[in-house]
Amino acid sequence: MDQARLGRLLDALYRTDDTARVLHRLCAVCVAQAGVDGAAVSGVTDGEARVLDASDADTAIISSLQFELGEGPCLDALASFHLAADPDLAGSDAHRRWPAFTSAVRERGIAAAFAFPLVNGGVAMGTLDIYNRRPGALDAEQTADAQLLADLAALAVDRADVASSIDEVGIAVEPSAPWAHSAIVHNACGMVSVQLGISVDDALLRLRALAFVQGRGVIHLARAIVSRQLTIESWNLRD
Repeated sequence: MDQARLGRLLDALYRTDDTARVLHRLCAVCVAQAGVDGAAVSGVTDGEARVLDASDADTAIISSLQFELGEGPCLDALASFHLAADPDLAGSDAHRRWPAFTSAVRERGIAAAFAFPLVNGGVAMGTLDIYNRRPGALDAEQTADAQLLADLAALAVDRADVASSIDEVGIAVEPSAPWAHSAIVHNACGMVSVQLGISVDDALLRLRALAFVQGRGVIHLARAIVSRQLTIESWNLRD
């Protein structure tokens, strides 16, 4: 796992508006940190794909066109479990793959589209959709940021109460430095470190990630681990 990248993205997530929904905060950080023009999270509910949240209203509309038209990168990513992208929607390949979607989004100023599948437990449960108003592929840093945010989004979408607001579940801004946490967090990190065979610092990053997507404070998650009410078996974050 890229600990520095995860730490940077988590710090950015915790600095976003804590009254906003988790998925909106993930989309906003994707725009800010990956330097893209729009981001949306789409998910499958009762067998039907829909937009769950987006960085802004225009991006939500653009992403929803895929489901109205029955074609687009999101649907391809859900079917293939792989990134579906086209860096130039004016090109012949994009028009061949998604003729109706390409025409519709180009009219709205979108020149490139990318969909990262949200995979958890071997199931593709949605996508992180990214849009740019200029053509061009995502570079390695943008791709790595988007992939890690997609992994976090997969954990969040897997929650039944994904639409709840952060302030409604009492999440608090957590310190990022290991020394700034209470003893119970240190104990939980030690347990996770031994269980997963990772460093204590890496264990803290994973606790912070899980706490964010579950809408819980790190200390509350730590108490559940130390009391053995919660066992961490799979993190679903790329190592």
